Amino acid sequence: MRVLIASDLSEASDEALKQGVEMAGGGPIALCHVMPELGTHALLAQDYEVDVNRQVSLHPRLVEALRGQLSRLVPDAATPDIFIETGSDYDQILHRAEAWGAELIALGTHGRSGLRRWLLGSVADQVVRSAHCPVLVARPSPRGAVLAATDLSEPGLPAIEAAAAEAARLQEKLVVMHAMELPREGDAAMGLLGALPALDTPEVRGQKRALASQIINGALTRLGAKGEIVIAEDDAVDETLQLAGSLPARLIVVGTHGRKGLARVVLGSRSSRILEKAPCSVLVARSVTAAA
Repeated sequence: MRVLIASDLSEASDEALKQGVEMAGGGPIALCHVMPELGTHALLAQDYEVDVNRQVSLHPRLVEALRGQLSRLVPDAATPDIFIETGSDYDQILHRAEAWGAELIALGTHGRSGLRRWLLGSVADQVVRSAHCPVLVARPSPRGAVLAATDLSEPGLPAIEAAAAEAARLQEKLVVMHAMELPREGDAAMGLLGALPALDTPEVRGQKRALASQIINGALTRLGAKGEIVIAEDDAVDETLQLAGSLPARLIVVGTHGRKGLARVVLGSRSSRILEKAPCSVLVARSVTAAA
């Protein structure tokens, strides 16, 4: 697998680098560092020239720093391609990932000396929303299961395939969870309409659980994979995070919508909340057709 790892040389990118190299499985890796874009000095051209020269002089030092980060964390890693870009962090990461033909982007959630320049919600969030390929948002993670959280929709099913592949690679247990989010009496949204939602009977809930299990079983059978199936009834995000903590989960895998034409990815609110609050790394999977 071709993996592009975005590094700002922080501890957070240490984790992205380690996990990204592991997921590459011996395949090509690239390290990408983005320098901030120069400001404009309309009245002070000499200052602008000084800034340009400073950035040019930084380039070889950054290359060496990235090589040093890699050799410190993964001494036996293959020689990487190294890209030093200038401009908007996420734009440059996305552009380089596409130009290089990355099959996965790996990055951390925080960075830059407490300034949280790569805080999830900015760079990482934007990359996840708009990438042409799967994205690994890396965090320090315990040994444990690979948890696929799926809503059983078309974009949600690639999460099962990606999770099965990761569980096999890591030799960890695969758990596939679906939250039915059944209506509850007094639902606020229905209350605004002057009506209460129709509550499912135990028989209907049982039928829904059986159908969800059947769909997941079918997906696992097609993949030739085995896994534990968990069907929950409450909020999908809460159920996912709670299960991830209790397993514990080493990796959570979620799916998201792809992009077509000019329409970029709309990361679902559930996936976004899981990314923000997960106790471990999160892999955002996409189908090949969705990313086209």
